[in-house]
Formats: sequence, structure tokens, C-alpha cells
Amino acid sequence: MTKAVIWGLIAGFYLRFGLEPTGWLFYEASHSLGIEALYWGYSVFRGAGYAFSLWPYQAIACLLAGLLVGGFVWWRSTKGVAQ
Repeated sequence: MTKAVIWGLIAGFYLRFGLEPTGWLFYEASHSLGIEALYWGYSVFRGAGYAFSLWPYQAIACLLAGLLVGGFVWWRSTKGVAQ
């Protein structure tokens, strides 16, 4: 149960606070490594982070995503699926 709660919190907090920093990681990686395809990752995550920050239901979406991920982890642990 604790593992499910932790994974649910990670998913919710990442959705709320991690999209734009992930975009910046792609940005830095594209310039450091010289791989222009990584710039698409920057565009996607940065745009998603910006659009998500403007959405009025972002708190509910983060809560639901956390519950969904936590519920899935809990379900897998109760079914005895090897991890």
C-alpha cells in the first residue's frame, strides 16, 4: 500500500511540477549533444507544461492521475504480478 501511495504522489507531482523542467532537460541535451531531434522533446514538454498550467482543472487532473497510478500499482501488488 505504501508503494502505491508513493508512486501516486510521484505521478501527481510530476504532472504538476515536472513537465517544464523535463522540457529544459531536452533543451540542454539537444544543445550539449548536438542532436536536433531532442529539440522536439523540448517543444512538446515545454508546450504541455505551459498549456497545463493555464488549465483550470489541473489540480483535479493531478489528483486523478495520482489515484490512477497508485491504484494500478496497488492492483498489481495484490494480484501477485512479479515486478
